[in-house]
Amino acid sequence: MTIDQKKNLLTLHNYFRLRMTYAAVVGSYEIHARNAMAVNRLLMVYEDDGRGGRVIRDLDTGRQLPMRTGFLYFVPCNYETGFDITPGISFVSLHFNLDLFYGFDLFENYRHCEMIENPSLVSSTRRLMDCGDEVEILCRVNELIFGFCASLLAGRTVNIQKNIVIWRKYEKILGFIQKSGDATATVEMLADMIGMRKDVFSRTFTRDMGITPKDFLSNTLMRKASEMLLTPGVTVRSVAEQLNFSSEYYFSRFFRKHAGLAPKAFQRFNLVAPQCGACPQPN
Repeated sequence: MTIDQKKNLLTLHNYFRLRMTYAAVVGSYEIHARNAMAVNRLLMVYEDDGRGGRVIRDLDTGRQLPMRTGFLYFVPCNYETGFDITPGISFVSLHFNLDLFYGFDLFENYRHCEMIENPSLVSSTRRLMDCGDEVEILCRVNELIFGFCASLLAGRTVNIQKNIVIWRKYEKILGFIQKSGDATATVEMLADMIGMRKDVFSRTFTRDMGITPKDFLSNTLMRKASEMLLTPGVTVRSVAEQLNFSSEYYFSRFFRKHAGLAPKAFQRFNLVAPQCGACPQPN
């Protein structure tokens, strides 16, 4: 008998995490805005009235992706994208992060949107969302997301072992930010945690992680804020207080700077499917 243990897979599994933050079947929806979110977005159009004019605008590449029945649309995290959606179209919307380490999504550097024709997957996903067994929905949606991500990442090799060696240096910092990071966290605080001067830490962290510690703090704070705002019934003020912003005003200013829309507009965009004419604006 031959046993080929994949120890590297087990090591990686301890860091790897899929977190889904939003799942909805959306209809009679209107939005005209541009924004960036801390999550990856997967939209699957299962019905439209054929009038056209509904597009997802890839602002970096200049592409306009027409929204049509039977197509999937992928928008990577922290990537500013334009949306022109009007009533008469229906789609499944899934938001998720796929982390190799907390705060480092595998699609962080995926700098374009995708439009993929797959009517069978779209229709089967729509049927799945009506399944009465929530455990089955959860398992199959996770299966769907993992399969979709595997197809997008095929050929984009990540030097996982090298990254694990590098990123283990910052386990204390990553753990702190995941559990306790809020608006009071600073680059100086992180540097002190591992006994380095601020300037040395900033250079080292940026070289190792591919992002400045200031931007990393902002990204992870946006992720927490976005997840909290998606809790039904939560107020912008309560999120600002929980994340230790000095005021609701400063939290709203921070959120709008990074997301491209105000927290209340973000909630309307994601928690409520507005009827015709109820269009959340980016301010």
